[in-house]
Amino acid sequence: MNRKKTPGFEEIKKIKYIKAKKTSLKNGIPVHYINAGTQDVIRVDLLFNAGVWFQEKPLVSSTTNALMGEGTKKYNSQQISEKFDFYGAHFNASVDYHAATVSLYTLSKYLNETLEVLEQIVKHPVFPIKELENYIRNKKQDLTIELTKVKTQARREFLKAIFGENHPYGHVIEPEDYEKVNTKQLSDFHKCLYNASNCKIVVAGKIDDKVLKLINRYFGGKDWQGKENIEIKKFAVKTTKEKRIVVEKKDAVQSAIRIGCELFSKTHPDFIKMQVLNTVLGGYFGSRLMTNIREDKGYTYGIGSVIFSFKESGYFVIVSEVGAKVCKDAIKEVKKELKCLREELIPKEELKRVKSYMLGEMLRNFDGPFALADAFIGVDAYGLKYKFYDEFVQTIKDVTPAELKKLAVKYLDDKKMIEVIAGKY
Repeated sequence: MNRKKTPGFEEIKKIKYIKAKKTSLKNGIPVHYINAGTQDVIRVDLLFNAGVWFQEKPLVSSTTNALMGEGTKKYNSQQISEKFDFYGAHFNASVDYHAATVSLYTLSKYLNETLEVLEQIVKHPVFPIKELENYIRNKKQDLTIELTKVKTQARREFLKAIFGENHPYGHVIEPEDYEKVNTKQLSDFHKCLYNASNCKIVVAGKIDDKVLKLINRYFGGKDWQGKENIEIKKFAVKTTKEKRIVVEKKDAVQSAIRIGCELFSKTHPDFIKMQVLNTVLGGYFGSRLMTNIREDKGYTYGIGSVIFSFKESGYFVIVSEVGAKVCKDAIKEVKKELKCLREELIPKEELKRVKSYMLGEMLRNFDGPFALADAFIGVDAYGLKYKFYDEFVQTIKDVTPAELKKLAVKYLDDKKMIEVIAGKY
């Protein structure tokens, strides 16, 4: 082996990945399983339409999800923790705008024992008052501290400005909201939405018939059926007419900046090409925003741009914290970079570098059974199929500088964007 010779570069032509297979439990719950990996470890995800979108009062969705593992009819919180620790397992609960997920990471040989605990958490939580009080106290304190940070203030004001305060995507939590949460709300929310009729299961790891039979044993019964059809409410987006919002913080050393606009979800035909354009602008360390505003001007330690995709909408945003004295200059440079994308073609070498980076990231997104499960959930949640990823790869390879310039003209007009500055301006 000649170590002085650089290894050859091989172009990524197609990404190979293992697709999820589908079966059903006896009670009709769909199960998508990915048999992959070399380790005897399994991840079981139970997904419910029980995110923020479905709650009637603030914090009910996230609090229900967080406290399900803090006590059941059979086990208290300490017993649950001790059981998972004993078996080397890990339990996680999470909520986004639309979905609530409970996840179990466990060794294959202890799947039976750990699924029994997971069943208790999912079907029979009791939401102990003491645990609720501790949760409320801690979360309220955390939020109070967060609200002193300019980045938090800017993010909250930006989301309100884009979607409106009454929209789930734009609604923000205040510390006093935690005081209004009670155990009856949690129990009612759980009873309504955490049931077999509103559940989907994704399993990843070394999967065989024994694994599927155990899942059927604990979650395939008809003892936790619910309503067949969950009402999905509609909310109107009400974007503010203000183009600049300033949250003054006179003692701020840095100012947080958010510049962006409502965009669309990943089901939109322009989504993939916009991801390429966004990567050029601010989606990786070598991006134009980083090169100009961090490396050249030294206004910040970090700046980037992101496209967030949700089921019903999405948004584009440029994010940074800059020195308070150079806030206006930083915003000018951001607008200069946006203008450049609208008026000039991206050089072929730069676009080639970005494409290579993005394809490499795509490869990492399919590395291992749990990443494969995330990839499946990432399309299934939007009603998309695996061909989305094939199209993603092909679009990255085929998109031209001219196409990206047209998209910049259409979507990256800073005069149509909202600026939020928290700190000094």
